[in-house]
Amino acid sequence: MSVAARSWAWAQLCAAACSRASAPAPIRLADPAAIRSALAEQRGRPLLVNVWATWCVPCCQEMPDFAAATRAFRERGGVVLAVAMECVPEDVTPEQGLAKVQQRAPQLGIDFPVLVCTDGDLLAVRQALSLEVGELPVTFAFDRSGQLVDTHEGKATADEFVELAAAAEGRPSGR
Repeated sequence: MSVAARSWAWAQLCAAACSRASAPAPIRLADPAAIRSALAEQRGRPLLVNVWATWCVPCCQEMPDFAAATRAFRERGGVVLAVAMECVPEDVTPEQGLAKVQQRAPQLGIDFPVLVCTDGDLLAVRQALSLEVGELPVTFAFDRSGQLVDTHEGKATADEFVELAAAAEGRPSGR
């Protein structure tokens, strides 16, 4: 299957997941270039990107709030995408990371697309995405033009996720 066909198929899965909150989340492996491409494909729509990992306790603690607090955002046409950094521990293969995310996603209420990064080097991910990914979790809000408009580092609350969604949509957040 060509790169364009894979991108189109992934975009269709993402659209389906965003329109049906009860559907299982599409989860796949992606290198930093594929993650950059997935973000670029969402231009024209407000976007929230949560960078997390199953081994990160605060990440797993915030994920149910992230899923619940962004449902209305997704219903309004916003896109939510998670990037799982499962390969940061050097002894974890991409396939093992994928399996961990597939196992944990239902337990955490994840009902949106997840890209499991195949590169454990956070610096490489930062460079590929042109984002400052420091400690996990971190959530980025992008407006319709693809510009970064807000960032939350560390564990966020449901209210903070709602504020990030408002920033992505260009609405007043109440901050």
